[in-house]
Amino acid sequence: MRIAQIIDALQMSGGAERLQLLFAETVADAGVELTVITLRRNDPEMVAALEALGVRVVSFPSRRFLTPARAVALLRFLRRESFDVVHTHLVRSTVLGVLAGRAAAIPTVATVHNTRPNRRLPEVLRTADDLVLRHAADRVVAVGWETARIQRARLRGRRVDVIPNGVDEGCTLTPAEREQVRSELGIERDELLVIAVGRLVPDKAFSDLLAAIEIVAAKGHRAQLLIAGRGPLEKALNAEIAARQLESRVRLLGLRRDVDRLLAASDVYASSAASEGLSIAALEAMAAGLPVVATRVGDMPRIVDGASGVLVPPGRPEELAHALIRVLSDADLRRAMGEVGRHRARLQHGVKAWSRQLLALYDELIGPRPVRAVMGGAEDRRCG
Repeated sequence: MRIAQIIDALQMSGGAERLQLLFAETVADAGVELTVITLRRNDPEMVAALEALGVRVVSFPSRRFLTPARAVALLRFLRRESFDVVHTHLVRSTVLGVLAGRAAAIPTVATVHNTRPNRRLPEVLRTADDLVLRHAADRVVAVGWETARIQRARLRGRRVDVIPNGVDEGCTLTPAEREQVRSELGIERDELLVIAVGRLVPDKAFSDLLAAIEIVAAKGHRAQLLIAGRGPLEKALNAEIAARQLESRVRLLGLRRDVDRLLAASDVYASSAASEGLSIAALEAMAAGLPVVATRVGDMPRIVDGASGVLVPPGRPEELAHALIRVLSDADLRRAMGEVGRHRARLQHGVKAWSRQLLALYDELIGPRPVRAVMGGAEDRRCG
């Protein structure tokens, strides 16, 4: 099976991009010849990681999105390579990739990752995305149930399949390794570590999380908050941390390559998102055995309940603070919630089942053939 997956760019900070690497890792021994096509500059480390798995990475960069030269070059490449399926992710790649795939007479799949349209994109591009998804793509896939529900309404009843995000089994640290990581992060022995992961953008509502941590600190709880991620709000959030006098309690870590180690060394995962699809970061935290304290948005209620964490309404930092205090105050509760979450993430969102669903969809588009066994993803892998 020769698959071309098209994505805007390969960056370690994005959920869709991390799924690209996860898929490559999982199908490396499943008889899939994978080519990843990008439209922008890529993170060299991610390109190297894909190439180490035998994936070919091909880029068609351009300063402007709609350039005839790039469109023609992509079309010629797809025709020359005779791929079995073209699978696109994110708006730019979907508009260009689906149209090129159809012109090359190749079956096309488009995955939608978000519940809300990206308002930073030009309106003409958002309109083009609507039209392509509605009329041109052979199949449309959503990464979660709430995303599918919203996209079906947006696309006026168009069929949208759900293939929920998958995650690997997380990694483990020995007690000594865990203490070493916490020491490197400046976490004292009597402190608890709350971690959040995500792009520093308005939808993540990190200001609400800062307000909640301010309340937690005022109540006398010794907890540190670390936020791993990068984005346009970094400067504003640092200013807010200073204004709230939380410099000793909160740190922005920027883009990290070792999120799995950070999760394995933490005590609680927190999310204050105002909107969300099916959060990959929350699933990764659950796979690492962390209780989740988050807002009740998107598909979060499908993966987190009272047994694996606590959910509160979005935009209510006081309630978020009270939920954090409840979980931080009870070690037995944290342990029990973490075990339930770990089991749920591995059973319901394991990477093997997720990859099999994608391969089955590809097989359905190509024609009758057996679905290949999916390898990879050993449980309790050591943290890198």
